[in-house]
Amino acid sequence: MGGEADKIPTHVRAFSELLIKLRAELGNDLDLVLIMAVIAERHYAGFPQPKAPTSASAAPAGTLPTPGINTHSVALYAEIPRETVRRKVAKLVEKGWVTSDGQGNLTPAPQAASDLAKGTAATLKYLGAITQGN
Repeated sequence: MGGEADKIPTHVRAFSELLIKLRAELGNDLDLVLIMAVIAERHYAGFPQPKAPTSASAAPAGTLPTPGINTHSVALYAEIPRETVRRKVAKLVEKGWVTSDGQGNLTPAPQAASDLAKGTAATLKYLGAITQGN
């Protein structure tokens, strides 16, 4: 007969493991995990492509606008105090994981992908666990 641990739903165990790994990956700071996730989500959300050619759709690849987010919007969305977000975004910029343009829009930097590869692998493992029930 299995113990109490065998009764834990797969998604709970997998989610706990994911949070632990992501927390470790981002300096033992769950707020950094959340802030990085919110910045990335807004960056990769993208805009729907227009059907008819416009000046934006005629722009060279990589120059189309993305739905940016700034520190104030991250604070509101994540319900983290604005000053905390500002300090933690400064940390992410210092690490080379986030960039900020002239208007304060935040974007995940390419360095984040390589530096946080273990976190990405843990996330993919989590998704596999919850979709396959393993």
